[in-house]
Amino acid sequence: MKAYSPSKQFIKTVGALVSDLLYIAWNENIDYGYHCVRPAAFTGKEVGYKPFVSVEKGLYALNLIAKKKGFKEHTGPNAKATATRFWPTAKLLRMALAYGITPANRSAHFGFMERPSSIPQPVTLKTARTFGREPQPMVIQPDDEKAQAIAAQVNALNTFFAAQVIEPNKHYGFVRMFSNGDQLDVDWDQGGRLYSIGFDNYQQLPGKPRKGVPICRADIRINGEATVELDIKASHLTILHAMMKAPPPDRPEPYAVEGYDRSVIKTFVTMTLGYDRFHKDWTEGAVATFNKKSKSEERPEGLDLTSYDFNEVKEKTLRSLPILQEWKDSYIRWGDLQYVESEVIIATVSELAFEYGIAALPVHDSIIVPVSARTLATKMLKRLFEQIIGVAPLIEVK
Repeated sequence: MKAYSPSKQFIKTVGALVSDLLYIAWNENIDYGYHCVRPAAFTGKEVGYKPFVSVEKGLYALNLIAKKKGFKEHTGPNAKATATRFWPTAKLLRMALAYGITPANRSAHFGFMERPSSIPQPVTLKTARTFGREPQPMVIQPDDEKAQAIAAQVNALNTFFAAQVIEPNKHYGFVRMFSNGDQLDVDWDQGGRLYSIGFDNYQQLPGKPRKGVPICRADIRINGEATVELDIKASHLTILHAMMKAPPPDRPEPYAVEGYDRSVIKTFVTMTLGYDRFHKDWTEGAVATFNKKSKSEERPEGLDLTSYDFNEVKEKTLRSLPILQEWKDSYIRWGDLQYVESEVIIATVSELAFEYGIAALPVHDSIIVPVSARTLATKMLKRLFEQIIGVAPLIEVK
């Protein structure tokens, strides 16, 4: 009988899935991983639809993973879809342990794949989020010259970063994600952030040590050198003031409101700028994110967002930040703020890479740079922010 010889694609798929399952078991802040299980969701990915389904079905049949199938809450164009959820079983953890593999040491056995110099689809476009309907992927026309130019810019960065040593190895490649592609007058100018590909990438690490997650962004080393994170303080709020030609708050801490920790005010502002009107109460997502960060060193221990009266916080925040009073009727939305911010970050990362040979890892409204590049990168980030947006930002070193 001929011995079974699994394909390289099968081995890669098993490794990728088991690695992610072990990460879920290791990180006490998450309970499951998820993925949309339909062919289109795997287009351009390192792991294809057929090998994923084959491996997933095998692991499930052997009781090595548990899952909850995705579903749609209703039918029609506004159907709300939920991705299939996966998590490891005790049997999988026992089997891994028999080979000396634990959730804590998984990185020694399942490292990131070698970073490529380019990826097939470095740009994505999604529809707008509507009530009851999550953003859906859109087809990018092959003759779209603007999309081609953006893709070339992203893959140029992928080529540069493929030659850099990043420790821990939590970066595979970048993709730039745009939003609201089905809206009128949208021309690759909504969203646009650079995202690191993969479930366990450096952008998903907390900024500082957090209970249950000992590795944080402060631990990252680039080409053997320790790093610092340069954060644009109140980035979207600063951009909004600039776009509205309104003077920013005359205080070093934009989120300072007497009687409240800044994190409470920041959460309200973030919620508001991510929506097209005012919320009526704290959202589940805001509470979950707030509580997760409360486990870190980023704020005083024991803060509970739900203990703060939402309407009272709203009233005092609007008084402290009057520019938000007209937010419901503003022509500016989160997609505009995020796009302008992304242009600053990408310009900074690109100039550092191609003019100075310095690797700067983007984290949406901040960049991680080697300690030796701190002064240069800070000056460059300030200069490009002011050049593109028209005002000088406050840069916080973390």
